[in-house]
Amino acid sequence: MSKNFSVTFERWSHDDAEAGDTDDRGYVIEDCSLTDAIHQGLECHIPSWAGACEPSDSRSGAARWLTFDRWNDGTREYYETGIEEQRSLHIPDHVTAASRRRIVRLFNR
Repeated sequence: MSKNFSVTFERWSHDDAEAGDTDDRGYVIEDCSLTDAIHQGLECHIPSWAGACEPSDSRSGAARWLTFDRWNDGTREYYETGIEEQRSLHIPDHVTAASRRRIVRLFNR
């Protein structure tokens, strides 16, 4: 696979959730290979370890990103501060529909 994958994050405190938005968002890693996005951006060595994710489209061949909600669930930060984080793996435009389906299957086993 080629480069141009990226992983983004968004974090919410209780106050952010009440306001309906957060300013705490950005890139974890950008313009990288799928392997680097998995290892460095999603911080796992095996895709199934990343936890449940939701594709951006119900048709897996059309998915543009995969969102991993409650990324930090079970961490000390989550329990002590209530901050929730979500991460998204962004798939480059040049990836074919067949490859998008394979990527979605890779995470949703």
